[in-house]
Amino acid sequence: MPIIKCEENRVAADEPGPDDTHVRIIWFGPSQDGAHRKIFEGPLEPIGNYEDAVSWAVQKAAQMVFPLYVVPMTGAEVLRTEKVQRGFATLTHQQRGELRREVLTMLTRIMRDCDDPVVRADAHEVLVQMRVVRG
Repeated sequence: MPIIKCEENRVAADEPGPDDTHVRIIWFGPSQDGAHRKIFEGPLEPIGNYEDAVSWAVQKAAQMVFPLYVVPMTGAEVLRTEKVQRGFATLTHQQRGELRREVLTMLTRIMRDCDDPVVRADAHEVLVQMRVVRG
């Protein structure tokens, strides 16, 4: 994890991995209860914006007391975030059905059109987990 020194502060920027799809900046504020610092999370950005996220964090670090962290995330990690989970929980039955159909369509296209056998195998595994096809 590269550490970028910025005047009196620093930015810790994890390098993106091959499976990372998004990036998020995280920073901390003063303790609210005397034991735990408050955590702040920036918006999820596409991984293509990684360099912009690092630049923004470096610029803002001088204004912050605590270090900033640039965190690349995989699609699975994004789906486990609290905000995304809350969003799924508020879907109506109709919206869930529409989302399921969209996912099935996407996975079917991947199985049909993707040249990467690993990606096709992953798509197949998800379809098995969704009980659309047999393993």
